[in-house]
Amino acid sequence: MKRAVMLAIPAILAVIVFVPIDNRILYWSLFLVMFALVYAFHVMEDVVPMKDIVAQLGGQDFFSMKCGYVKIINSQKSELQKGVMVIYAQTVLFYVRAKASGGAKLVQSIPAETIDTYTLCKVDGFHKGVTFTLNGGDEVHFTGNRFSSVESRMREALGWPEEVKTQPEG
Repeated sequence: MKRAVMLAIPAILAVIVFVPIDNRILYWSLFLVMFALVYAFHVMEDVVPMKDIVAQLGGQDFFSMKCGYVKIINSQKSELQKGVMVIYAQTVLFYVRAKASGGAKLVQSIPAETIDTYTLCKVDGFHKGVTFTLNGGDEVHFTGNRFSSVESRMREALGWPEEVKTQPEG
């Protein structure tokens, strides 16, 4: 299904560009069809159904945030997977869409006790987010613009105490 949508988008674009269409209603409706296909592809590729995550975890009592998992390949290259980060039972879980028709697949699981620290920063050359530093020195990167606004909820879900803000001396 996803492959058919992926092939239909450039085919419709080719018809719009190269085929002379005198009927304006037909011409503009092709744009609507193309935009609908682009949206359908986005849903089939990137949207993780929360109902599937709730079914896998057996409840709705968890912290979740749509974000991306950044896998650093080398200093010049990284790979981004879009999905949902969930913190459940003091474990960081990352789910992606399992298949085009739906479902959620677990691709990353990090127990909170293995996380040494975290940093809100640029996780690669392009994306802001959070970097979890694990006890062995490894780093796990998640990207999203909302991490700074949900930091206290994230700390609470991990079972960590509220961070104490110190006043500057002087």
